[in-house]
Amino acid sequence: MSINAIEKALWQASINPALAQALREDADSYLSQYNIDDKERALVAGWQLRAMLDNGVHPMVLLMAYAAVNGPEAGMKYVEEIHKPQA
Repeated sequence: MSINAIEKALWQASINPALAQALREDADSYLSQYNIDDKERALVAGWQLRAMLDNGVHPMVLLMAYAAVNGPEAGMKYVEEIHKPQA
């Protein structure tokens, strides 16, 4: 898994509102700028939080990007998702 590329995409979206909007509105286009494969792109675009964590994405980077893209009120959904049992 291209952890560094995924984290870079998420980090940049978390600190730049225009990039957060781009990720929200057209995730595939936004993610095409990063060196990640189709499986990884699907994980990020589908906000498969538990799977990304299980594969090594840092939880704080993931939380910051998730909140930037989905709004601060999405925090509870993030908590629920990351506490789901591993598949």
